Amino acid sequence: MGAVTISRLVGGLGFPYHKLVSEGLIQDLLLKRLFDTSDNEELIQNPEPGVKLWFWAETKRLEQVMIVLIQTVGQPVYAGQLPQPFKLDMDQRYVREVLGVPTKSKPSVKLPGGLGVRGGADIYYLDQKVHPNVMVTLSYLENLRVNNISFSLIDSGHD
Repeated sequence: MGAVTISRLVGGLGFPYHKLVSEGLIQDLLLKRLFDTSDNEELIQNPEPGVKLWFWAETKRLEQVMIVLIQTVGQPVYAGQLPQPFKLDMDQRYVREVLGVPTKSKPSVKLPGGLGVRGGADIYYLDQKVHPNVMVTLSYLENLRVNNISFSLIDSGHD
């Protein structure tokens, strides 16, 4: 998977699973529940190591494209190309130099169960003329390196 495919997936946010399959954007692979409970509202597809596609279970609409850049809990890491200006090795300083002041920021947080500290996140709305209703969240480790990028809908239309 490369930068063009990632860009196309971001452009596919909000579209139903069957349309993404019929347009050849994703393969018709199994969608797995995030948790094994009947009230689980999210389905996930892992089309490539380090890439997770999140669908709303009720509609099977693509709501998030998550790309893992640094392994934190044993998950695979993405090794392909990213669309500009993103790159595989980024820190908060680079992100803010390139993207400017974030629309929103989240502070550092200590994770439960001895999973360590995360350095918060910066959220940016993408160009709303090109990608309406889409934002990107860059999540940081304690050392402020980006450990994952998540493109998602600003307003999913549900809680």
